[in-house]
Amino acid sequence: MMITIRPAKEHDRASLFSLVAGISNFNPEEIELAREVIGDALDSQKNGYHLLVAEDSEGRLPGFICYGPIPIADKRWDLYWIGVAPHQARGGIGSQLLAAMETRLGPGMRVYVDTSSTPGYTSARSFYERHGYQVAGVFPDFYRTGDDKIVYCKDL
Repeated sequence: MMITIRPAKEHDRASLFSLVAGISNFNPEEIELAREVIGDALDSQKNGYHLLVAEDSEGRLPGFICYGPIPIADKRWDLYWIGVAPHQARGGIGSQLLAAMETRLGPGMRVYVDTSSTPGYTSARSFYERHGYQVAGVFPDFYRTGDDKIVYCKDL
């Protein structure tokens, strides 16, 4: 399947909201936060969010990535969200989105990404590790008891 990575546009909003709602790994609070971040990214360039989508040859959006600069930090970026439709998982779309973000950022930048320590996020942690991200820190019981926040980083 041919995939094109491009900046998100306003007309992508409903498809992105639907995509996020269909990712079973996201709990209701995460879905709501992802919708908020996507909405903010589409509403204004001033907020610093960058939103890229993967578009297939039929115009469907099987994935997205949202990232932005870390305020008051030099050459430091947060990867806020990356999501791929469950039926497209393990098809390379997430890797293409991550590579597109890294290419746009360029050398000399550092990217941070937070994830959960719960079993539902094992594949996410493995994904980041396969792409050269290393654990920079662990915050025990951050999200709730037994759910640590794991922060990965990668120097580009």
